[in-house]
Amino acid sequence: MDFINNNRKKIRTILLVILTILIFSLSYYLCINKLKSTNFKEDKYKVQNESKDIDKTMTVDSNMNTSLSPNAKVIFEKKYIKSGEVINEKEESAGNLAGKKKSELNQVYKGQGYSLESMKPSEVVFVKEFDRYAPNKYVVGIKDGFIAIYKTDKDGNMFIEDEKRDITDIKTDRLKKADIELLTKGNKYFQCNTREDAEARLEDYE
Repeated sequence: MDFINNNRKKIRTILLVILTILIFSLSYYLCINKLKSTNFKEDKYKVQNESKDIDKTMTVDSNMNTSLSPNAKVIFEKKYIKSGEVINEKEESAGNLAGKKKSELNQVYKGQGYSLESMKPSEVVFVKEFDRYAPNKYVVGIKDGFIAIYKTDKDGNMFIEDEKRDITDIKTDRLKKADIELLTKGNKYFQCNTREDAEARLEDYE
């Protein structure tokens, strides 16, 4: 009987040892695979990022080295900051600008107030900015502490056509600070094509 019991104990011990080894081996295998998978993902992420950085660098270098073709269009635009409106002023052929690169083109009209907005071999766009509303519009603004309707001339300069009619009795001290700042700074909402549209804007403050 003792012999049988001893054999059973030995078998249990052997089974426990084998089970422990199996569990350890399985855990080790899973850990190694997870570690490899993590390293693979990190390496892949690094490669992708390095590839993106290279693409960006190549794009920038490509843009800098691009030159204007002889048949390219040269476009001049005016941007009125208060309303954000952009007006096409004129278009010309490349002429003497043909063959010039971005860095060179950026200096050509700098003295006239233009900056290079965009460029590709077939087209270059120069923009001149004005801190005013677009020409020949009606604009809601402030005049001597009252809300008023202005008219802009052909250059975008604001003036009051008729003080009795165009200066309202709406005092700015009734307005919120944010509204006063917006009316002073300018916004495309306050630029209108007709006087009737401008008068409709006044309803917001009555």
